[in-house]
Amino acid sequence: MLKQLAAACAALTMLAAVPASAAEVTIRFPVEYSLDITPGLANQEFKKLVEERSKGRVEVKLFPSGSLYKGLDLLQALLRGDAEMTTLISAYWSSLSPRLAVSELPYAFPTTESFYKAIDDGFFQQAYSEVEGKGAKLMTVLPFDYLVPGTKNKALINPRDMAGLKMRGLGRVNLAMLQSLGATPVSLNFVELSPAIQQGVIDGLNVPTDNFLIYKWNESIKHVTYATYYVAFYPWMVNAKWWAGVPADLQKVIEDTAKEVAVRHRERAQNESKKAIEGMKAVGVNVHIQTPEERKAWIEATKPVWKQFEAQIGPDLLARLEKYSK
Repeated sequence: MLKQLAAACAALTMLAAVPASAAEVTIRFPVEYSLDITPGLANQEFKKLVEERSKGRVEVKLFPSGSLYKGLDLLQALLRGDAEMTTLISAYWSSLSPRLAVSELPYAFPTTESFYKAIDDGFFQQAYSEVEGKGAKLMTVLPFDYLVPGTKNKALINPRDMAGLKMRGLGRVNLAMLQSLGATPVSLNFVELSPAIQQGVIDGLNVPTDNFLIYKWNESIKHVTYATYYVAFYPWMVNAKWWAGVPADLQKVIEDTAKEVAVRHRERAQNESKKAIEGMKAVGVNVHIQTPEERKAWIEATKPVWKQFEAQIGPDLLARLEKYSK
């Protein structure tokens, strides 16, 4: 009896030592931002759905808040294959394909509807086609919100109100826009913003609305203008070589889920933006919604930036963009 018991225990021990079956495909998915902000919620939804729909054949490993890579290092990690997927904000990709500056032009997409139409029309597939030859593939576009300006001491109503401010910018086009309005642009990674605000390195910044409360920047930033001059979005990218090796049935699960999540995310992003605006008002932030008349003045003031980047972007993309920017 003792021998039988010992044998049974040994068998159980051996079974316990056998590892659970590994996923057939593992997706390392680093991002710069917290999973608590709006795009992070979409990333979490994607992970849950893909793992369920693939019945465990796909495992998604999320690495938030720049914990694995950030900025251009994240872009390069994806190209090298050290990460399989990311949603890195669009401005970084123009360093790889200069014509991608097209989406950063001031008031390129003055309404969320114009932006969604551009996604659905395949505008971004055309714009990002050059990137695929360099090692990354666009699956879809994850919308976020407009990057809106917030400052410590003054409201931005007229274009000239930017003059003299040290403003965090993102990407060459946004930096050029700030400079054209008389501000001093400062390039900073996302994770550097909190100390920069606290130490007075910058007077203001351009970020999506919900960031002000989530990162407690409302404690320093007291004036926010909801201006639609720069729509923030995340190209949903995968490493092209890795993607080519993923079984076709799992490619379909991954891509279909990403597209579904991104479309469903549109309503979430808009709702979160509205909630953020009301939340900022509730804690004493002066939130100004840019009027149509004010928007016209800002569009006129930033027109030279379009001309400045015309040769870099090319006439075809610019001509196609114009139907969304009107």
